[in-house]
Amino acid sequence: MVGCHLSEQQSYTVRRACTADIAAVMQIEVQSFDTGIAEDEAVFAERLAEAEGCNYVLENADHAVCGYFTAELWTAAQFTPSFFDLGHSVRDRHDPAGTTLYISSFALLPEVRGQRTVDKTSGIAEYFFSAALDYITAAFPQLQRIILLVHEDWHKAITIYEGQGFTRIQVLDNFSWFAGKKAFIYEKRTPVLKVF
Repeated sequence: MVGCHLSEQQSYTVRRACTADIAAVMQIEVQSFDTGIAEDEAVFAERLAEAEGCNYVLENADHAVCGYFTAELWTAAQFTPSFFDLGHSVRDRHDPAGTTLYISSFALLPEVRGQRTVDKTSGIAEYFFSAALDYITAAFPQLQRIILLVHEDWHKAITIYEGQGFTRIQVLDNFSWFAGKKAFIYEKRTPVLKVF
């Protein structure tokens, strides 16, 4: 586990997600995404069961979960829009030997968003995103690239991803799960491994 002190009163820890976290993850999900975009509980249960080592939570000093990061490993070299379907089966797609990490979801409680670390060099969202990726890339050294899908209007998320070295590689016009809005696919090649 890695910890981050945000103030004298509050600190956060990143750890692997477990099935006991699902209720808290669902609270974050419904506060972060509109109906029609939010995943249901069964999807998260399958992610935790099938994609071991790819799912993390952000915990505050009281051990309350206030953020989650879920991902899966793919072997496909090319992607069609159906790869990003809401509720797709992780069981069918995840391969522990895969070389592509797909970040399926990342969210924090509203009250945590915008908080900064004590040294003010980054926000807690950036810290959590980076720490989860560090853990995953260390656990799966075969990874060659990381991809994610983001709504065209999620400007704060896009800023985080671009700040972490992701670049836009594809635009999906009229993406069905985003009510006809555009979806952007971002990619980062060969992540740099860090020692904890």
